[in-house]
Amino acid sequence: MKKLLFGVSDTEECRRAIKTIIKLFGHQEGIELTLLHVTPEVLVYAESGIMDYGTIENIEKEQSNEILDDFEKTFKEDGIICQKILKTGNPIDVVLEIADKYDLLVIGASESSLLHRIFNSHQNSFINSSPIPVLVAK
Repeated sequence: MKKLLFGVSDTEECRRAIKTIIKLFGHQEGIELTLLHVTPEVLVYAESGIMDYGTIENIEKEQSNEILDDFEKTFKEDGIICQKILKTGNPIDVVLEIADKYDLLVIGASESSLLHRIFNSHQNSFINSSPIPVLVAK
C-alpha cells in the first residue's frame, strides 16, 4: 500500500493539484490518501480589544473543516477515499512531524510570481526538509 500525504490549503494551486493526484494515482489499488490542513495558531493581542479566543478558534476550525470537506468531496467523486487531518501550528513543522508515516508528500505548486515565491512560499522548505519524496503538482 502506498500512503500519500496531500498538504491542503485554500489556494488555486492546491486545487489544481487535485487533477494531478487523480491522474497519477486515481485508478490504482492500494493507494491511501490523507488530506492535511494546518491552521496557524490564533494570536490575540491585548491592544486589539476584547476578543473571545474560543470564538476565533472555532471559526478557524470550522473554515478549515470546510476546506477539508470540499477536497474530500472532489476526490470522492473520482472514487478516491481520503482520510482527513486538521492540525494547528506552523505548516512546515506539522508536515515534517508526520511525514515519515507516508511514502510521498504532495503539495501544490506555488504561484509563479517571483515575489510570491520569495516571501510566501513554503514549497522550498518542504522540498529541502522532507524525509520523504515530494511531488510538486501543478
